[in-house]
Amino acid sequence: MPIWKGILLLIVVGVVGTGAGGLIVACMGSPSKRTLSFLLGLAGGIMVSVVAFDLMPEAFETGSTYLSLAGLLAGCGAAMCIDVFLPHVHHVSSDPFSSRLVRAAAVVAIGIAMHNIPEGLAVGAGLAAGTHIGLQVALMIFLHNMPEGIAVAAPLKAIGKGKAAVIGAACQAGTPTLAGGLIGMLVGGISPIVLSVCLSFAAGAMLFITFDELIPDSQELAVNHSGTLGAVTGVIINIVISKMLGG
Repeated sequence: MPIWKGILLLIVVGVVGTGAGGLIVACMGSPSKRTLSFLLGLAGGIMVSVVAFDLMPEAFETGSTYLSLAGLLAGCGAAMCIDVFLPHVHHVSSDPFSSRLVRAAAVVAIGIAMHNIPEGLAVGAGLAAGTHIGLQVALMIFLHNMPEGIAVAAPLKAIGKGKAAVIGAACQAGTPTLAGGLIGMLVGGISPIVLSVCLSFAAGAMLFITFDELIPDSQELAVNHSGTLGAVTGVIINIVISKMLGG
């Protein structure tokens, strides 16, 4: 894929993804627990499926098994360090007027922005490995970014900010995805070994995000197994997309 098309895709995934979450809050208010739980489970299911059936097999094929496993562990460790030093409030507060969310609005935005860097890396590395993998990862990150945008927008709406400010803040939180994606595309294309490390590193970061945030939050918000149904749907969607794209 030409780099300019990759940049456009990253803008859609990052800026439009989180911006869509901001738009939902600005126009309709925070979604119901059932809806948010399903979305989080959906993103988590797609993430796990992409890591297990696309990113890691490609990493093993382009590089060595041990190097790929080392990259996987390094990606998990990096995501954990980001979460420790720059934690962000998860999506479990369904009350948009929660004092915790209002007080932590800036921290939420900064934390989510930092978490979007390894997600962008995953998209960029996927594009470097092959267009179909990049598109699969891009769809997964886009779905993940929508609840992230909701998390940024909810406290701002709660303190009376206008629609433009709410949507703008959500969009800004997604811009680091572009930086991570460019790194993934440029560095991942240097050699098969580097590409293997980039893919496995991104996979590790995605695994940590999935099991630290998406799955727990989807289950805490779940109504009648909505989180589980979302996760199962996500896995099925990725299987179908992989088949359609020739993966």
